[in-house]
Amino acid sequence: MLIMMNFLMNTISILISVAFYTIIERKLLSYMQIR
Repeated sequence: MLIMMNFLMNTISILISVAFYTIIERKLLSYMQIR
């Protein structure tokens, strides 16, 4: 049970970090295209 919780927490943190990375990347790309 504890291993499953740890795995879930790791997966959620990875998904959140990937989502933030894609959002920041899109904002940077749009900023570069505007200039």
